[in-house]
Amino acid sequence: MSALLAAFVLAQAASATPPSADARQAARDKAAEIVVVAVKHVGVPRGVRGRCSVAAEVVRAEPGVKLKVGAALRLSVPCAAPGASGSDVEHGVDKAALQRSSYGRAFFDERLKLIAYDLFDLN
Repeated sequence: MSALLAAFVLAQAASATPPSADARQAARDKAAEIVVVAVKHVGVPRGVRGRCSVAAEVVRAEPGVKLKVGAALRLSVPCAAPGASGSDVEHGVDKAALQRSSYGRAFFDERLKLIAYDLFDLN
């Protein structure tokens, strides 16, 4: 089931465009599912911005009941190189920081569409 769930999450996230900072905060506030993930692998696009592929495992489930601890996820996270035109928030997570990260916090709507992703430190 977790492979099917991961495929669904990836397909839903692939069609999304990065929202503005205010829209991102509103999405975080309304998220139906929030999970902390251990990042296993990050694939980055060749350009200065695009979508990074994040392979991860749920280590903590916050609000919601659909995503469980131990579930494998593959997320499509908007990302950008430092200094990309426009704001970094507008274009997503910093690619280099995402590659160095060990953990992230993913925010999903009720359909498990990724609506925001933040770097996260468990310490």
